[in-house]
Amino acid sequence: MTAFEVPEDLREYAPGDAATICTQCLAVSAADPANAQAAEEVRFEDVVESFPSGTAGVRMALVVGMLSSLALNRSNIETLVEDLAADGVDAMLVLEHLESESSLQPRVAIGRRRHQLEQLME
Repeated sequence: MTAFEVPEDLREYAPGDAATICTQCLAVSAADPANAQAAEEVRFEDVVESFPSGTAGVRMALVVGMLSSLALNRSNIETLVEDLAADGVDAMLVLEHLESESSLQPRVAIGRRRHQLEQLME
């Protein structure tokens, strides 16, 4: 598990003031803020090497966490993906890397969700 503080401007997309992303199944859940690190200190590359760092890493983790309910979270995911693009991060490429990482056992079919997300964002 990688625990991180959620910056105030991203809390509307998060399960809490702090969250965790499982480095195996990619589940994102609320965390105790006392056990979380600032976004700049978190080693998001422990998830997969191409995972962005800092606030972009928090955005990407939140996107991954919302993929299980793509239809319900469409608007939030689109906003976060657009913000990532503005930061120079290709969210679809990160999802592709997550899909191809053999050490991961994601709870959702990342490839299928990536394809659906691409269609929604066209």
